[in-house]
Amino acid sequence: MFNNRIRTAALAGAIAISTAASGVAIPAFAQETNPTFNITNGFNDADGSTAQPVGPVNHTEETLRDLTDSTGAYLEEFQYGNVEEIVEAYLQVQASADGFDPSEQAAYEAFEAARVRASQELAASAETITKTRESVNYALKVDREATAAFEAYRSALNDAAVEINPLIAAANTANATDETIIEKYDALYAIDLDLPAPELKPAYDELLALQAEVNEDIEWLGEWAIDHEYNDYVTRDHVKAVQALKAAIDAQVEAIAPIRQDAIDKNLLAQESDVLVRQLFLERATAQRDTLRVVEAIFSTSARYVELYENVENVNVENKTLRQHYSSLIPNLFIAAVGNINELNNADEAASELFLDWDTDLTTNDEDEAYYQAKLDFAIETYAKILINGEVWQEPLAYVQNLDAGARQEAADREAARAADEAYRAEQLRIAQEAADAQKAIADALAKEAENGNNSSDDKETGSSDIGSWGPFAAIAAIIAAIAAIFPFLSGIVKF
Repeated sequence: MFNNRIRTAALAGAIAISTAASGVAIPAFAQETNPTFNITNGFNDADGSTAQPVGPVNHTEETLRDLTDSTGAYLEEFQYGNVEEIVEAYLQVQASADGFDPSEQAAYEAFEAARVRASQELAASAETITKTRESVNYALKVDREATAAFEAYRSALNDAAVEINPLIAAANTANATDETIIEKYDALYAIDLDLPAPELKPAYDELLALQAEVNEDIEWLGEWAIDHEYNDYVTRDHVKAVQALKAAIDAQVEAIAPIRQDAIDKNLLAQESDVLVRQLFLERATAQRDTLRVVEAIFSTSARYVELYENVENVNVENKTLRQHYSSLIPNLFIAAVGNINELNNADEAASELFLDWDTDLTTNDEDEAYYQAKLDFAIETYAKILINGEVWQEPLAYVQNLDAGARQEAADREAARAADEAYRAEQLRIAQEAADAQKAIADALAKEAENGNNSSDDKETGSSDIGSWGPFAAIAAIIAAIAAIFPFLSGIVKF
């Protein structure tokens, strides 16, 4: 069915074949696997689980394609690779200079090296997600600025019509002779500017055409010989009305020109990016991250499983060895791998088919509504995947890791207690030795005092000095010092 092509489940199977067992572990939660990760409040920069506020940065669609393609090249072998090729690559069948080493230590080193590579790819993928979000932010920002500029341009044109059309009517009315009204100007505009997304250039061109027409009429009205007959002359009110119309048109054109240019500039910028295409790359990058978490988990736990072979840390916990607890995670890992790979395949297909495709361009430049729906769908899918991945493999994994950590802590506590007991006994021996040395000092002092006493008797007979009479006091001082030295030893005995 799979035509010798595999999904992540088959990859995990290849790992199981090569080691006779496998499991899962994810450095985001297994600090002993990679203690250099920056974990804050249970979330981790390197696996993309920490919140990353972003600003607008124009990483182009081509840049996002290249970034996700780079990660995709690494993941391709897990999505579509041949079983034999994967085993050969990660167990270094050909690369080993002295032939394939089937030892557990060699397998551990191979899995650990693969785990390091997967961790690097995961950290790069997390950075890609941040850059893609910056890119989406930028495209949405320029879209919204272009929309605001368009609305300002349309509002300015409408305001111009509101001011100018009454002046047109006044000029037409004032252009009357012998009670005959000669309509000279058409009202602005022929275009309905209240449509959802009307083209504004024809309306602006109509305003400029009116300005040119009025300017030409002003020159004509300035001709001295313009009055001919009773029904062919310029009234004093007509001149005033046309001059008022010209002043209003000139003022409106001057005010609208920079607004129009701003709208053109911002829309040209917005047309260079597509927020919906960039959103597709965000979904692809996120699917890659989720898959990389599982791939990293395969390698890190495979390494831990092999590491526990004949290891004193492979203790019995809850009626199983730690290795058995790790191997029991394999079915959950298979399920998670298949699910995340399928999501990645869908994201890859969407990004490939719709990248710079005309179908992704809306019939209007207002992409807010479409983006909102895309973002909402993506959010629902993201939160669902958090719950599913947590239930299927991350929580079972965390449980086993907690057992592992607890066993390590118990071993560390026992070692600490043993070391403390040895240190205590060594201290007691030291104190005992000091007491023995003190006893010897007492004996030596008493012997010397006895000797001095004998010498003192001889001195009295020969009339020598009476200094020897201080001897008893020296002996008493020596005894006090000895007792003071013995007391710590006695207190140590009491502690037993």
